Amino acid sequence: MDLTGKTALITGGAIRLGKAISLALAKEGCNLLIHYNRSDTSARSVAKDAQHMGVKASIIQADLSDEEQVIELIPKALELVDHIDILVNNAGVYFRGKGLETEFQLLNTQFMINLYAPFLLIKAFAAQLPEHLKGKIVNISDARVFHQQTDHFAYRLTKASLNEMTVMFALELAPRITVNALAPGIMLPLAGYEHIDLDKLAKKRVPLGTIGSPEIAAKNVLHILDQDFMTGTIIRLDGGEFIQ
Repeated sequence: MDLTGKTALITGGAIRLGKAISLALAKEGCNLLIHYNRSDTSARSVAKDAQHMGVKASIIQADLSDEEQVIELIPKALELVDHIDILVNNAGVYFRGKGLETEFQLLNTQFMINLYAPFLLIKAFAAQLPEHLKGKIVNISDARVFHQQTDHFAYRLTKASLNEMTVMFALELAPRITVNALAPGIMLPLAGYEHIDLDKLAKKRVPLGTIGSPEIAAKNVLHILDQDFMTGTIIRLDGGEFIQ
């Protein structure tokens, strides 16, 4: 897919990996719909940077833990553009808690944002895409789900389920829409864990001995979007940390 003149909706597109993905798409000539929840200032900054690259960029606020706001997100986007060519389900939350510690509210919040919101957005994206056009969906998963642990129980369930949903929607939406996922490894400090030395951690756990970066993740999203003979694939981008 030539990205010039295409339009992409990126959830959580104002910060962290989402910001890098947004700017990488803009650099390739792709117009942006930058979703955010609370990161208004960052969203406006990313949109301004994208506009300086010569593309159109708009911001859209929605709380993905609220079903009604998720349902309204793509209709709101379609007030700004004719249609959306690319959907990047990047937004997510990451809460600690083993299985026996996980209460319904914790489980429900993470499932709503990490799985149910992407589910609703994929359905809405497919419905709005004109029949004569092809579309692409990229879900942002997590490489750690390839190695089972008891920490972050609900989060791991959501991302493992997102991988399964990627494959099932790839089958259902073919041949007009490709659906793939990127599963990053160590890239950035997690909120609340900024004190952890990621470089030191990578030297212990990652065969390549280094961490990734948002820019590396963004390059791989562009790689996925460039593929016309790939769907239902989950790319594990982890420096070899979770080789099985």
